[in-house]
Amino acid sequence: MPREKFNTAEELYVGRLRGNQLMASGVDLSPEEAKLLWCSERMKEISWLDLADNKLGNQGVKDLSECALLENVQYLNLNNNEIGDEGLVYLANSPYLKNLKHLHLKQNILNGEGIIALFQSATLDNLQKFNINDGWSCRKRDGWRYKSRD
Repeated sequence: MPREKFNTAEELYVGRLRGNQLMASGVDLSPEEAKLLWCSERMKEISWLDLADNKLGNQGVKDLSECALLENVQYLNLNNNEIGDEGLVYLANSPYLKNLKHLHLKQNILNGEGIIALFQSATLDNLQKFNINDGWSCRKRDGWRYKSRD
C-alpha cells in the first residue's frame, strides 16, 4: 500500500498558510488527505480556502460540506477537482458554509442539477457569486453573466 503524500494537517499547512488564507492548490490532495484538514482546529481561522487543481471529487466535497470548522470560509476555490453535480448538492445543503460568498467551480464535471441546487440553497444565503466556466459567472441574486476575455 503506497504511503500517503500528507500524513498530518501540519504538513499541509507548511508554506501554504498565510494568515486566514490556506493556499493548497495543485498539491494532488485526495479526499482522504483532505480529511486531515477537516479535523484540524486551525480551520476555524480560515476564511479563504484555495483547493484548486486537486482530486477531491464528490466524496471530498461531501466531507468538506460536513465540516463544522469551516464556518468562517467566505472564499472557496474548487476549480479542477473532478467534482460533479452530486458534489454541488452537498455544498448547497451544507449547514456550515453559511458565510460563503465566492465559489469557484471551473473545469469540473457539471451538468446543471448541482448549479440549480446552489441557486435554491436554503443555507448558502450569503453566496454572492460562483464561477462555472471561463467567462461565465453567476451572481446568485442576478442570474447568469458572461464576460468574454477579449
